[in-house]
Amino acid sequence: MGKTDWSVDQLERDLAASFALLGRMEQGGALAPGESAALADGVLRCMNGALLKVSESLEAQAALRRELATLRGELQQAGSEIALFRQVQNERIRALEAEVQTLRAQSLLAEDALRHFPPDEFLARPLVVRSAQGEFLGVSAVAGQPLCMGDFVRLVEQGGDGRRIVCTLWEERGQDWFLTMSLSGQGVGRRRCYVLETRPVLTPSGNHVTELVGMTENGEPMPGDFLLQMFRQLRETLQE
Repeated sequence: MGKTDWSVDQLERDLAASFALLGRMEQGGALAPGESAALADGVLRCMNGALLKVSESLEAQAALRRELATLRGELQQAGSEIALFRQVQNERIRALEAEVQTLRAQSLLAEDALRHFPPDEFLARPLVVRSAQGEFLGVSAVAGQPLCMGDFVRLVEQGGDGRRIVCTLWEERGQDWFLTMSLSGQGVGRRRCYVLETRPVLTPSGNHVTELVGMTENGEPMPGDFLLQMFRQLRETLQE
């Protein structure tokens, strides 16, 4: 403001000096009477017009600056919104990628479970348990045929009144095959999980059988006499 005021004051002094000079020139006869006033009036009109244009220009510049500031604010806000949008999209993409990886892992597990399935000859062998005396005890099914491992699994899966859900999974460990059987649904009570350890065995008499070596229920090992009792009940059920 000080610099602007000084310029205006200086301009006023210069104009006053110029008008005084015109007056002296008119008094000295260099100008016709009244010509100095006419010249001064013309100068003032030109100055007023110039000042008006300068003022309009300054107002236009101020308006442009305000508009530019508004645009900068809008651009900044838009940039923040775009950054937030990209962040949300990146998080969504990462979540989808993690979900895809989980599905792929589950698919690989399912494929692995399908691949790890006992051979048909293992399932077709007679299912036996060994007594405390070392005898191999089996179960006769319909028409006197021995109950094989495959028949036993089908009996468990198809047994019940249809309200029971049975899930089975095989796992190979060396020569042994572990069968996990999960039972749930109405009529079962609490969910039960049985793990049966089976093994291919050649008996002293030269018969290839599948021995039920051990069994756990919900992680607790079942005693050996439980397997014998289970086989007795199974034999009685099949012979009815």
